[in-house]
Amino acid sequence: MIKVRIGKKMKGAAVVILNENNELLLLKRSMKSGWMPGKWGLPGGKLESGETTEDAAIRETKEETGLTVRDLKYLPNFSTNKADLYAAGSYTGNVVIDFEHDAFKWLSRQEVDSYDTTPEITGLFDWVLKNG
Repeated sequence: MIKVRIGKKMKGAAVVILNENNELLLLKRSMKSGWMPGKWGLPGGKLESGETTEDAAIRETKEETGLTVRDLKYLPNFSTNKADLYAAGSYTGNVVIDFEHDAFKWLSRQEVDSYDTTPEITGLFDWVLKNG
């Protein structure tokens, strides 16, 4: 992936992370967030200078959760001109959220439906559960 500038905004990246129980990691965005405050979403963020979207996905996940993700699989069906999405093949570490988030949860597929999430979370979760 190459760095892409959209207007004055940089492209972003986000990561779907499932644990050994097929539960999805979601982070509750701070009410001070400029994008979707208070909603539950994936770890991710904007590219920094010289980064690929995969690099940004790895870095942002580490910054926001403390987890190190590996074996990322690009998800072209869910990626857009604003953000590339990835599924983590594996991860190490324990979740410790950063200042941009108020909480985290590992949620089953059934539980996700009762949370106020950012767009496309259920579709992403279904796709990753089905396709690995």
